[in-house]
Amino acid sequence: MTHHSSRTALRLLGAGVALVSAIAMVGCADQASGGSGGGDDDTFTLGFAVGGQADADWQDYQGDVAQALAEQRGWKYVELSNDGDEATAVKNADLFVQQGVDAVMMFNGRPEANPVIAKKYADAEIPVITFDIAQEGWYFVGIDNAAAGTEGGTALGELAKSEWDCDVDLVISAQGTAAGQIDTWRTGNAATAIGEVCPDIPEDAYVAYEADGNLTTSLQNAPGVFAAHPDAENILVVGLNDQAVVGALQAATQLGRDANIMGWGQDGGLITGDNVDPNLAGSVMYFLEGYAAYAFQILDEIAAGDAPEVKDTGDDAAVSVQPCAVTQEQAAAIPGIEERVAEISQADEGTTLYDLYCKN
Repeated sequence: MTHHSSRTALRLLGAGVALVSAIAMVGCADQASGGSGGGDDDTFTLGFAVGGQADADWQDYQGDVAQALAEQRGWKYVELSNDGDEATAVKNADLFVQQGVDAVMMFNGRPEANPVIAKKYADAEIPVITFDIAQEGWYFVGIDNAAAGTEGGTALGELAKSEWDCDVDLVISAQGTAAGQIDTWRTGNAATAIGEVCPDIPEDAYVAYEADGNLTTSLQNAPGVFAAHPDAENILVVGLNDQAVVGALQAATQLGRDANIMGWGQDGGLITGDNVDPNLAGSVMYFLEGYAAYAFQILDEIAAGDAPEVKDTGDDAAVSVQPCAVTQEQAAAIPGIEERVAEISQADEGTTLYDLYCKN
């Protein structure tokens, strides 16, 4: 899916663009999205550094939701893309500080840069809301990762029990070790939950490889796992996110090892739409595109001059996102991401996509 918006120019801010050019582009794009290019007057200015990773349209859609909610409140809105790149994420922090924004939201898939970025924002006294990846001093908005991992693994284990009577030859964990504890909660808890449903799976049937939360990396690295286990037939796959899991499933298909393989993703990014991998049995949907609706609960208080206490860890989140485990069949009944974005952008204040689609 190709995503287009009035802020496309901002998303071109990748490595190699001169800082002075970037500042000029921020001013122009901010005007295009309803602002005047800075936070130096009485109008609250929100900066959002979207993830910008490949094959992750939900990251751009987060920006669409954020812009709509900011415009509802009469705020200025400035968006930059981290382009899935550490250096770009650091540069974007410099730009937001120079812009004088009043608050920043961000998703940074290269969290190794976050300590450097955090110091820049702390020195500028700009509050930051981070999505799904914790950083000391930033408001954490994200899924209950531990619960999400357990839900996904339990669901996949129950499928293996009903389909194969727990006769499982291989449990593959498509890890994203850079995510640290988040990967442990999501991927590790999922594998543990499978073992709780099917306790007779031998310990040496559990294997892991580095997928980096990226479909391309996962697809490149997964074949080595299959080659190391040539006799495995009934195979389960869990991972950091849908991209990691689907990369392993696609590798199995390319290698002719997909006769009996089932995966259960995390985040729901690839479980809806027209091209769902047939072996992706389900996913734990986070409705990632709608995270801004949760973040605005914090931003409204900041804008009112009554900033809440900072809660900066996944197990004591500022706002916790409810996980929604769905099978592929259940996910087919949920509207596509564009319709979901349109709905949440017009919904009553405080409404989340979980409220709109998972509860029902």
